[in-house]
Amino acid sequence: MSIGTESVPQKYRFVIDTMALISYFSLLFNEPSKISSRGLLYIDKVFQSDSNYLMTIPSIVFVEIFDKWFRGFTPTDEEFRAKFISEVFKPIKSCPNIEIRELDIEVLEQFLHLDDPYINLENRDKIVLASAVVLESPLITSDGKIKEYVEKYKNIIPAII
Repeated sequence: MSIGTESVPQKYRFVIDTMALISYFSLLFNEPSKISSRGLLYIDKVFQSDSNYLMTIPSIVFVEIFDKWFRGFTPTDEEFRAKFISEVFKPIKSCPNIEIRELDIEVLEQFLHLDDPYINLENRDKIVLASAVVLESPLITSDGKIKEYVEKYKNIIPAII
């Protein structure tokens, strides 16, 4: 075999929303998992060093988590904050198969086109969906409105429930 002709395995990318991330770390959040075993398996694979799976987390996911879970400065809040950093953020930050995607111009342009007065997605959900559309990737979600939008408009690879 000559140099440069080796086959490079293709990477499989997906995007994850807030509820799916919370579901994956359900023990920390003390919430029941709302995603399928298939969705959980994909996320598990991302954390394996030899994985062909890549995960994108739109930065708005962390804003949503912070809004809901980081309420104040009581000892309980500080304990949760420390656990979140050590059990969620640090493993995500150190995983080479995970990217945290900021809101960029491509996502913003797509965001502006995601509109349906009957489904009425929240802006945070539209940013997550716009990220999946821009990356042409499936979305791991348990959000009924996002699933309804994807089924209606077929603008991304079907969502993984």
